[in-house]
Amino acid sequence: MHHEYVSIGSQNSSHRIILLHGWGADADDLLPIGKSIINNSCLEFQLISLKAPALRPNDIGRQWYSLFPPNWNEAEIAVDKLLDTLKAFDKTKISLKKTVLLGFSQGGAMALDAGLRLDLGLVIACSGYAHPKWAPIKNNPVLLGHGLKDEVVPVKASREISTRLANSANLNNELHEYNCSHTIHPDFIEVIGLKIKELF
Repeated sequence: MHHEYVSIGSQNSSHRIILLHGWGADADDLLPIGKSIINNSCLEFQLISLKAPALRPNDIGRQWYSLFPPNWNEAEIAVDKLLDTLKAFDKTKISLKKTVLLGFSQGGAMALDAGLRLDLGLVIACSGYAHPKWAPIKNNPVLLGHGLKDEVVPVKASREISTRLANSANLNNELHEYNCSHTIHPDFIEVIGLKIKELF
C-alpha cells in the first residue's frame, strides 16, 4: 500500500468509494462529496479518501505529481503506485467491481489513467483532464462532470476525453456540463447517485 488514507464506514460494507483529491488539497477535501453520495444511496459504502504522496511546493496542500510545470514522468510513476494501491484494496472483502473511483481535477486525471486499466465498477472524473500518454484499456462505466466556466481546467478537456472514450468503443460514458467554475456541482452528485443505483 503506497498511500495513507482516511476510512469511513462499516467493515461490513458491501461497496466502496475511493476518493482522489485535487492538486493542493488533502485527503479530507472530498469527504463531504463522498458522504453526500453515500447518504443518497441505499447501499452500505465504505468511504476511502487517499492522500496524495507529495507535498506541494511551499508545503501548502498535497500533489500526486508536480504540475507547475507538469512532470509527466512523475505522473506515470504516481499512476503505477496508485494501481498498486487499488490492487491491494481488491484483495480485501470488497472487490474493485464493487468500487467507485472518484477524482477531482488532478485526482480526476489519476482516476481516469489508473481506473481504466482495472476492472472497476465506476470511474468518475470531476473537472479532470487526460495525461499525455493516457490510453483507456478497460471499458468501465465513466462519468465526467465539468463546469462551463472552469478557468483552471477548461471544459474542452472533458469533451476530448468523452470523444476518446466513445472512439475506443466505451459507449457507457457520460459527460455532464454545468454552469459553474472549477468545482463539483451539486446536481452532478445526484447524477452519480442515479448511476450507482443503475450499476449496482
